[in-house]
Amino acid sequence: MELALIEKILQQTTGPEYEAEVKQARDEYFSQLKDLREDDPSYELLTTSFLNWYIFDRPMDSGRGTPLQLYAASSEPGEEEQSVLAAMAANLHSLFEVIRLEDGALHLKDLFTLEPIKVTERRRLAGLDAGDIIEARLMPLKDRLVFISSSFVLHPRAARKHIYKAVDKCRSEGVPTTSDLMQRLQALNFRFTDRFRQRIPVEKVYAEIDGRPASTSE
Repeated sequence: MELALIEKILQQTTGPEYEAEVKQARDEYFSQLKDLREDDPSYELLTTSFLNWYIFDRPMDSGRGTPLQLYAASSEPGEEEQSVLAAMAANLHSLFEVIRLEDGALHLKDLFTLEPIKVTERRRLAGLDAGDIIEARLMPLKDRLVFISSSFVLHPRAARKHIYKAVDKCRSEGVPTTSDLMQRLQALNFRFTDRFRQRIPVEKVYAEIDGRPASTSE
């Protein structure tokens, strides 16, 4: 039901009257990815990440909360939908290390809180294995945690050293914020996957975690 609700929320908060606000939100979110194109392999994934951020995290310019909160406060959702909306509002968006995979579940560690987390997932997620680092968004559903969508950012294993260092700084110094760090890592993932693959080592791309653009020269 959460995917259907996401569509309803987008319909309510991306219409003509919100055109300027959506553009402003896109410009804000993609400020580090200004060269993103529709034919880039990561375009669909990054667009999904943007829409999730827009729905769950970004307050509307009207001051009436996020798009999710705006929809929940309207007269449209019924009792069952309100229950799911409450679970969606309690979502956990973080960086996770995959600790173990088993039938019907993934065992993760939240890299910001170091909390162990079990996620219910009936499908075998392609390309995912123990030791991988992913950015994902989870929601409580009855007595379990589930992925809000299967769209998550999988970071290259060779980038682990730089990710751990950046997360340690975030945890100890509070800079950058967890949200900013995840967006920086998204940008670096895009640079490596869609721009620099086969030309620049992944370690060199992710070494630019301080916000400077990765160099295109060896």
